[in-house]
Amino acid sequence: MQPLVSIIVPTFNESINVLEASLKSLFKQTFRNFECIVVDDSTDLALADFCKQLCLQDSRFIYVKQPNRLGLAASLNLALQKARGDWVARFDADDICMPDRLAQQIEFLSKNKDIDVLGGAVEIVDDSLNRLGFKFYPKAHNDIIKKSHFINPLAHPTVMFKRDLVLNLGGYDTTFKYAEDLELWLRLINKGIKFANLDKILIQYRQSTLNRAHVNWRFNLKARIKNFKLNYFIRRVSGIVMIGCWAFLPKKIYEFIYKALMLRPQ
Repeated sequence: MQPLVSIIVPTFNESINVLEASLKSLFKQTFRNFECIVVDDSTDLALADFCKQLCLQDSRFIYVKQPNRLGLAASLNLALQKARGDWVARFDADDICMPDRLAQQIEFLSKNKDIDVLGGAVEIVDDSLNRLGFKFYPKAHNDIIKKSHFINPLAHPTVMFKRDLVLNLGGYDTTFKYAEDLELWLRLINKGIKFANLDKILIQYRQSTLNRAHVNWRFNLKARIKNFKLNYFIRRVSGIVMIGCWAFLPKKIYEFIYKALMLRPQ
């Protein structure tokens, strides 16, 4: 039977405990009509073998290992090309999926046929799964567009999108080592694609630090400049200026602002 949803999961040298918890959270999904394509970019052969054996425990899982390292964006594109589902769900190999994550998204999409890309909220946890807070994203399409000029308006590992839509637009841009998701969202926004976010926690998102590397902000700027259009001119320029300033904030100030403005308390 052809799956309705293809979950695509890139992994790179994830520890045994982390990877096992992550993939087993997919085993437990209440929505059953899915396949999961795991693209393993690991250089540690023992970890790669563990990942392969874990995937063999569930016939819906497809393990993919290339001879040479691909990088994140190319791994996602490979998974996209192998996907058979009408919908593609992103997930990361170090996060925990809530049991009803897929069910909630499919239910929403079945009632909202105009939506092409759907994300959701996340619970931020540390490496030991201790809760740091919650992060919610703008729900309605117009709010997502407005916020996209200043922040990334979707949590990448929560997103579900139409497979053919993204494939037809070229998939992920492999020149982006970071912010490959933001680049894709901005490209889709320029094409008039319809977005939404669920106001529900879909995953536990591991975040060992609340700081972002400076290189991440450089790719964030690159994504905005690449997809710059004259519509929303003032907002887009303001967003580029803001991100440029944000990139040079001292780490302690960045962390304080992130906690105060972007995270809901425990």
